[in-house]
Amino acid sequence: MGSPTMAVRLLEAAQNLLDNGGHSSAFRRRAVSTAYYAVFHAIDKLCADYVTHKASRTTDEYQRAYRALDHGSLKNAFKQAPLKDIESLSKIGTIIVTLQTERHDADYKPPIPGLFPRDRVDVLINMAREAINEIEAMNASHQHCRILATSLLFKERKA
Repeated sequence: MGSPTMAVRLLEAAQNLLDNGGHSSAFRRRAVSTAYYAVFHAIDKLCADYVTHKASRTTDEYQRAYRALDHGSLKNAFKQAPLKDIESLSKIGTIIVTLQTERHDADYKPPIPGLFPRDRVDVLINMAREAINEIEAMNASHQHCRILATSLLFKERKA
C-alpha cells in the first residue's frame, strides 16, 4: 500500500482538530474547512491523474491539471448533466456541495455561538470520508473517472 494521499492526510487533520480541540469553535470551524479541502484535493488528484495519465506530480502539465479545478465551477458542474444523472457521481456531488457551503460558513461567518456543534462537524467529516473513499476507488480506466474529469475541467460551450 502506498503512502496516504493528501486527501487522506487532510481528513486525518480534520478528525484531529475535532478530537483534540472540539471544545473550541475555532477548531471545529477549521475541521469543517479542512474536511472540504480533503475532498477537493481528492478530486484534483483524480482529474490530474486522468488528464496526464499519472505523470509525475512535478511536471508542469500535472500541476496545471491539478490546479485547473475551480470551486465555483465544481459546485455548478455537479448540479448539471451528466454528473447529476449518474448515481455514484451525484452522491459525491451532493457531499461536495454540502461541504462547500459549510466550508464557506466556517471560513467567512463571524463568530456565532453554536454555529458548528461537535456532532454536526463529526457528520461533515464522515461525509468527506465517504466521498474520498468513492473518489479514490475510481481508477483512470473507470468510465466515471473520465466523465468526472472532463465535466469538471472543461467548460461546455453553448451554441
